Amino acid sequence: MKKLFLLSTLIAFSVPALADFNCNGSIKNQTIDDNVKVHKQCVLDHVTIKGNLMLHSNSHTAIKNSTIDGNLESKGNFSQVNAHANRIDGNIQLEDGRNIQLTSNRVNGNIQLKDNSGSIVVKNNRVNGNLECEDNRVKPTGGTNRVSGDKEDQCRHL
Repeated sequence: MKKLFLLSTLIAFSVPALADFNCNGSIKNQTIDDNVKVHKQCVLDHVTIKGNLMLHSNSHTAIKNSTIDGNLESKGNFSQVNAHANRIDGNIQLEDGRNIQLTSNRVNGNIQLKDNSGSIVVKNNRVNGNLECEDNRVKPTGGTNRVSGDKEDQCRHL
């Protein structure tokens, strides 16, 4: 019985604990098995994120040709998001930020853009949920988005 307890204890402590990955700089051709947090500047190219991509205050983020298994979401006053030709299996939820450019992405959830203060471009995206834009200071521009759900409020003509 003691051997079984010791063996189970060893197995339990040998499993690595996952922690959020902080991106500051550029990452290319990698898989990250956790959430990615952006506090400053982050460029992601051909990256797979097995969690969420979370943007924090004053962050600048460019992501292209990548996959996010979770959400692309803001946590406060981000400066800029440029997302091009990505697959996002969750939602894009960007609130209280500044400049947003979403082009040629495939989003399996919703795109929700709310209370942003800078320019917003939403163009050539494929969205399996809704495209929702409300209370943004500048009206979003773009078009030719294929949306399975509803196009709502400021995004109803995109």
